[in-house]
Amino acid sequence: MNTRTARPVTITLETGAFTAHDQTSILDAALASGAPVPFSCRRGECGSCRAQVLAGEFEPIVAPTERTYVTASDELLMCQCRASSDLTLRFPHWQAPERAPVQRSAKVVSRRSMTAGVTELIIDVQGPEPFDYRPGQHLHMLLKDGSRRPFSIANAPGSTGHGRLHFHIRRMPGGVFTDGHLPALMPGDILNLEGPYGDCVWPSALAEDIEHVVLLATGTGFAGVFPVLMAAIESRCLQSVTLYWGSRELEDCYAAGLLNALQGKDTVFRWEPVVSNSHGSNSSNSSSSTDADDPGNPALIAPSVYVQDAAARASHDWARTMVYACGNPQMVRAARRQLQAQGLPAHRFRSEAFLPAADAPPTGATATSLPKHPWEQVGARFTLAGILQARQRSITAVREIAALIRPGMTTAQAIALADEHLRGMGASHNWHPTYIRFGADSQSPAVQPTDRQRILGEDDIFVVDIGPVWGNYEGDYGDTYTTGASADQARCAEAARLVFQRTRLAWLDGLTGAALYDVADEYAREYGCTIVREIPGHRVADFPHALYGKHQLAAADFVPSDGIWVLEIQVRDLRLPIGAFYEDVLLRDGAVIAGAAETAAVGTAVI
Repeated sequence: MNTRTARPVTITLETGAFTAHDQTSILDAALASGAPVPFSCRRGECGSCRAQVLAGEFEPIVAPTERTYVTASDELLMCQCRASSDLTLRFPHWQAPERAPVQRSAKVVSRRSMTAGVTELIIDVQGPEPFDYRPGQHLHMLLKDGSRRPFSIANAPGSTGHGRLHFHIRRMPGGVFTDGHLPALMPGDILNLEGPYGDCVWPSALAEDIEHVVLLATGTGFAGVFPVLMAAIESRCLQSVTLYWGSRELEDCYAAGLLNALQGKDTVFRWEPVVSNSHGSNSSNSSSSTDADDPGNPALIAPSVYVQDAAARASHDWARTMVYACGNPQMVRAARRQLQAQGLPAHRFRSEAFLPAADAPPTGATATSLPKHPWEQVGARFTLAGILQARQRSITAVREIAALIRPGMTTAQAIALADEHLRGMGASHNWHPTYIRFGADSQSPAVQPTDRQRILGEDDIFVVDIGPVWGNYEGDYGDTYTTGASADQARCAEAARLVFQRTRLAWLDGLTGAALYDVADEYAREYGCTIVREIPGHRVADFPHALYGKHQLAAADFVPSDGIWVLEIQVRDLRLPIGAFYEDVLLRDGAVIAGAAETAAVGTAVI
């Protein structure tokens, strides 16, 4: 063991510097000093605490294993290394929050229809303190029932005076806010809001080798990219700024007149509407259409249905381009994959995905009302909406990954495939390693070694357990699948889901976290299985949740709160060497759980 005398070293981050000792892990030193850094597992497996080394020397504390995250040649894992000289580090995959969101009141200035389905709402934030935000950020409208709705700020900071904010709000039929509250708002009415939120922002300093900016938007995603568009034009340092705006009809491009005016007076900016209603585009795209303010101008219509296709065929210099995408999640995922395949650097794709209003927080649940126990503290940026959005993306990811796994693959190949898919979907990193377990390994918890060379059979069972980070929120989800027609394998896989569903109902009846696992074992035995106690459930929150303690759900002697605990169900068959796993966030809202049940039902199918 190294017995040399510890000496101080200075570690410099983009947010400042701190002093460490060369015998202490860089992560421990950062946390002790209060420096904002990303981390999670602290075992060197998740890669969350990876940092790019700009200057200085370091050395590993422990030898890597097959589970250790593989860093790039210019990176280190802070939890696994110590500094042997002064170090300068940066985190390309993570951005420290500039300021905590604040709650403010605002007065309605005006409300008007932009199209049949889109309303412009303008408000003035009240109070003497300015409401500072960056181009591309959004805020949450706080409703009286405790729920909240996120909306992009559609005007550039300072463009319309002190505290005035614009929003483009698409109607959601039956929506609590868009159908219930918005139509009744009148000038002078008071709203409550919280923000700003979001990392899909214009940078304070643009990299010198970026010469082009491409913006992709669908629907009212235009509101999210328009402030970025204006910041890009006003920077006066770019060769081109291009917007592709996807819509169903030409009329849905409600800012066409403004964009055409900008295009006419600025030589670097151009835009294309990408219309999915081919009949509508054909009928509007006539040779007699020459009005410069007409969104149906033939020179502007992109014949492709998808905005990413329109961008890809334009032959942009992707190596020197920054991309911003805002809109539906399918567009964001597809655009990331397609444009990176054409040469766009991964770190130069920034995105904000819109989810339906149904994914808003359950009635009565707010960030301030959730915690009831010291184990349940949350950060200033925490919102249940963030948890629900991350959860939904992980549910989708597990389904898509399971569909890609085929008999004949090894466990190692499946894990590599899953991680690549998560990156393609936009996950910045994993808070825990991706766990995939085939056959006999399906009966073991993730904390036990897995045979990475085990081959998936034609009549087999496998577990997919992921923990990606989406926009600074953890999305922990897992499920079990089968490849053949074995009734026993199907029974075991379904047992994990049914035990979860019944245990959740017991939680709704008021059981403590500890009692949940006792009753879960009783349920598991009804299906010929037993609960594996080494999997005890855990906290979930804004990343990194380790800041709030490594508390276990199975050790909670209180009734867990809504939306901040993951119930993990690992079962082992009582007769056969197989098992199954299912995990999800504990949520009180039945509509949200119904969506998970539909996902689980898909998982029972033979693939």
